Amino acid sequence: HFAPITASVSRMANRVALVAALGLLFSCALADVYMHNPRGSNNRLNERSANRNNADRLFDSQNNNRGGYNKGDAGVNGFTTYAEQYDMIHYMSDPNWKTNNKKSILGVEWTNQHGCGGNELGDPWKLNCELIIQYSCYSESSSFDKTREDCTMECFIPTTANPTCVNEGCPIVEMDQAPCLAAGYKWLPARYFDEYNCPHKCTPTGGGSTRQADNAASIDECTAVAGTWNNFSSNPALWRIRDGLNTNRQGYTNPNANALDPQDDFDRKDGDDDPNLALHESWEFYDSCYRREANRGLFVADQNLQTNSLGYTSAVFTRQNPNNNRRGYECPEERDYYPYWHPSPWKDVVIMTDRLDLCTFYQTESQNVKGKSMCFNTATCNNCIRYNNQAKCIANGGVWKTIPGYNLDPPECIQAPWSRVNHLGNGRHGQALSYNWTLPYIPAAGTQRCVVRLRYNISTDDYDAWRVNASFNNNDGAGVKSPVRQNPNVDIGAANQALQLAINTAQFGRTFQDRSHAFRLVPRPGASVTGTRPAVAGNNRPADFFANCSTLYNLNVRGKRGNIVQTFPAVEYDFYPNQLHISTDDCVHVQWTGSNTHNNGNPAGDGQAGDAGEGTEGTDRHNFVEMSDNFDSSFPLPEEQFSMLLNISDAYDPRNIYDPVDKSCKACQCAGLTGTARTNCLQACWVQTQENWSLRMATVGYYDSFDCPASTNALATAATQLNNLLNNAVASYAGGVFKFPAGVFHYMCTRNNNFSNRDQKGKLLVKQA
Repeated sequence: HFAPITASVSRMANRVALVAALGLLFSCALADVYMHNPRGSNNRLNERSANRNNADRLFDSQNNNRGGYNKGDAGVNGFTTYAEQYDMIHYMSDPNWKTNNKKSILGVEWTNQHGCGGNELGDPWKLNCELIIQYSCYSESSSFDKTREDCTMECFIPTTANPTCVNEGCPIVEMDQAPCLAAGYKWLPARYFDEYNCPHKCTPTGGGSTRQADNAASIDECTAVAGTWNNFSSNPALWRIRDGLNTNRQGYTNPNANALDPQDDFDRKDGDDDPNLALHESWEFYDSCYRREANRGLFVADQNLQTNSLGYTSAVFTRQNPNNNRRGYECPEERDYYPYWHPSPWKDVVIMTDRLDLCTFYQTESQNVKGKSMCFNTATCNNCIRYNNQAKCIANGGVWKTIPGYNLDPPECIQAPWSRVNHLGNGRHGQALSYNWTLPYIPAAGTQRCVVRLRYNISTDDYDAWRVNASFNNNDGAGVKSPVRQNPNVDIGAANQALQLAINTAQFGRTFQDRSHAFRLVPRPGASVTGTRPAVAGNNRPADFFANCSTLYNLNVRGKRGNIVQTFPAVEYDFYPNQLHISTDDCVHVQWTGSNTHNNGNPAGDGQAGDAGEGTEGTDRHNFVEMSDNFDSSFPLPEEQFSMLLNISDAYDPRNIYDPVDKSCKACQCAGLTGTARTNCLQACWVQTQENWSLRMATVGYYDSFDCPASTNALATAATQLNNLLNNAVASYAGGVFKFPAGVFHYMCTRNNNFSNRDQKGKLLVKQA
């Protein structure tokens, strides 16, 4: 058990519960977890091999090296720059979604290998489990991985209860002054990450003194003492959440006990943080973890935790990671335990557990609603972040502060879904495990760059995990035997004969995880966005396209190139969800992403290499074409029989490039017309727009219209035709947001639907609102 850090070690273990390090897992077993939508990376980026290159790139997944999906490509070739990567676009829920129900739903789908759920009477289960979905987001336009402009000030998000943030309690956000004020937030004197807790450096120039420069904690103060405010050499600064351009891990220089001032921290970070490499957690988050003492009230069995460069065991050493094998800037103690007792950048979505009696505990301890405390450095103590409890913090000259919670709703807490043990497959009713996430509304700060994190913990009842603490750790000198020990011999009742169990106490209770690639969470456009349908008299459509969407669903594609053996433990292609029930008041964003480097070559680890499929080797390609009502068919309908996209009641283009194309079409030249003539013209224009959208979705946007003058690549005039296997189409496509008519519709991907090999079809059921 972990414990509140305000208590002594002996009391700590009895106050708060350990979720992430409980029971038994044999060392020969693989209890992996893989996300399929959004596409889980499993630390992959753009590898052409079946195995990932670097299991330590971003996070500790504990998964098989073969799992995961590559980052999406925006074009027809593998990316070499950030501009050539494709970030999935998902729209936020409406600001008032809790009252008007205009929410955005993103389905999260995964497979977990070692089972879960099944605690009902008469339905025994083989293990305890928890599944936790979290996310982290930062502003795309104003939260950058760079030097702060002013370490004496901070940005706070006002709340209903604290609109001025003059009093403590407002969430803190990483922004400099201009974007902070532009977002409507509050720019106030620093309360937490002040000049003693903020890496910065002012270099004396023009006769300024070193002492004055060292005391300068902002650009203005530095300029006032004739100094130069240092920026990290990795400028231009990049987003706080990024996927990187190669599979190397971010650097980290261990601190020196004689160089722990903010200027020293600046120098270390400047040499470590590389803009070409992936980043989720910040350098500062890992640095505080590395320098903060481990919670010594935890049960670690017989594992021997090592010490850091400063001579003590810190939070980077855990029972599951006793030697600190660093993964990106993830904090091992935060990773292994939930709910965590210090501040974390992760916001909670849902806790799926077989202990529903603990839901109140999980929800009240979530940082969504509860502030988390830590020790901060001061002018007289430059390593007080070492102390993990209030008493030691204050005794050594530090300041103990509680960083406010995120001012979000408590996470949902539900029964963990049942899945079969030792089987990376579907759940009880033949469907993959999934959760419908209502995407948040994040006020004021514009488009966010986000990542989703799925954590999966398993344990058994071989000992009472809710009671064990550090006093149960193996200590031969004190005569204490851990209730579990490494690879023990057991007596089976036969004289002079013992049998050895395959038990690794570092995995005695084990947490796995997967994370998505970075995606963009975008505010719903305002009233200036009207979709593409002309406002024909009598159609009763409001001026704002998104105001006319009750619920916005995301319809994506899962899987990667290859047959079932070659892709495992990832999956083959399919639409997700492949059956969607909506009403005519709802909207659907049809979008997909793919890679041009899914060659699945050697090294292939313990699986099969190869990328069986259609078209150019290594490439993912998809399209969206209507098929007959007979779901057993393998043929699309001829265009004249389309009833889905040719009857959409409205459409919106996420990239805002098709509107001028549609308006330039011959059928849309309605200027100067009045009365019935104008009405008829506008209706004909809309019919042309519907046809254009049907063409775009079938050709992955290769053709933007049939023959409209403003087209960049019209079907009638294109210099190069689309390859019939989509080889020269892009791997990822933002698609469109559509309002569909009532009916039952079937659709398919023409390239990947290969009877007896793989099926890529979907079904949309639309009821009249």
